Amino acid sequence: MSGKKRFQKPGSLQPNIDDILEWSKLPEDAFDAASQQEKESFIKDRKSVSYWADAWRRLRKNKVAMVALAIIIALVIFGFVGPSVVPYTYKQQVRGSEALHPWHYTLEDQQKINDYMEEKNETANLTPDEAVEKARAEAEAEGKELSRIEESKIRAKASVAEQKESEEHITESEAAKALGIKYKAFGYSTQELQKKADGEKVFPHVFGTDDQGRDIMVRVMVGTRISIIVGVCAAIIVLIIGALYGSVSGYCGGVVDTVMQRIVEVIYSIPEMLIILLLSATLKPALEQFQNSGNGPMQNLVTVLGPNLISMFIAFGLLYWVTMSRIIRGQILQLKQQEYVTAARALGAKGGRIISKHLLPNCIGQIITTTFLQIPSAIFLESFLSFIGVGVSAPLTSLGSMCSEALSGLSTYPYRLFIPAGILSLMILALNLFGDGLRDALDPELKK
Repeated sequence: MSGKKRFQKPGSLQPNIDDILEWSKLPEDAFDAASQQEKESFIKDRKSVSYWADAWRRLRKNKVAMVALAIIIALVIFGFVGPSVVPYTYKQQVRGSEALHPWHYTLEDQQKINDYMEEKNETANLTPDEAVEKARAEAEAEGKELSRIEESKIRAKASVAEQKESEEHITESEAAKALGIKYKAFGYSTQELQKKADGEKVFPHVFGTDDQGRDIMVRVMVGTRISIIVGVCAAIIVLIIGALYGSVSGYCGGVVDTVMQRIVEVIYSIPEMLIILLLSATLKPALEQFQNSGNGPMQNLVTVLGPNLISMFIAFGLLYWVTMSRIIRGQILQLKQQEYVTAARALGAKGGRIISKHLLPNCIGQIITTTFLQIPSAIFLESFLSFIGVGVSAPLTSLGSMCSEALSGLSTYPYRLFIPAGILSLMILALNLFGDGLRDALDPELKK
């Protein structure tokens, strides 16, 4: 075998290298040491990265999640930074700027529209006899004379116009369309346009104003801020209670786990909406009495939030943590059988330390995902309660209450409903899409 090193001992059944080469049809230099060039061209191992760096890498590859993240950041800036840029407040009533559209006409175009509307409405308001007399006067001024047939036509036309007078009048948009006048972006009142023409700086009403002269854009900004704050606070409450309850239940097991899970099942059977309404009705007198008892920071907080919003937070603390607790319990039941938990017990670590230092950190992906997906649920609940009138208290506003107020003028001012409803829908959609992307990025089993 010409110098080839054999690995087969006398009497051993293991094959030598020549036998392996013969069976596998490998070249004779297959087991020779690699040259320096081959070592340099060998594929290197991927650089070691942390759990969070790897999760961020996978999250960046999810284009839908990144677009949703950009929308969330834009909404946060819109809700928290926007009100400080606009000179109006959410409850300020701008006199002379009631019921403005998100568009305007210049002073010259407005004058033309008003003259056209006045002329048309004056013509429509004439009785048949007045219409005939006016036509005769116009004809005499031109040196002509109306025939009986022409007078009959004018009288009939005036009669038809008189019948339609109570049904419809020419509107501003119809007059502008008839004159071929196009509107400009943003809302301005006549007084504001005059100030602007005089060289004063006037901030526009980008989304128009409501019937009380309050700027809709600022109210939408504040409503967005309220929705985000309610969603985040509710998610934190759910996280704290659900994580503690689920980890204790899963770690203790046995009778403790059985009793705690029966409590969870009882809570699942309670209607959340009924609890919120009952809490709101029960706490309202006590909170009003507390609010009137002084002028401290807690009284001011109660005044700003109102009994309905406080009842909502209490309901989150009582009812909405059960899903989180079940998810954490399932993870703890799997992780507590691992060797590092057994080693921690052998070293004398107590249950609280094992849960806080070993078990919960290994559930961080599920905890973050579930907490984040709780935010859109809380936002939707707050908006629904505000829509039916048991959410935030006036003068504070929210997207749900704005949608409710806009229903009365839906046919005339549809944008008052579409703007807050669109932002609310966009917010919930973006949060859900980013939550799904976050779940895929933090799940080790989906590692790419």
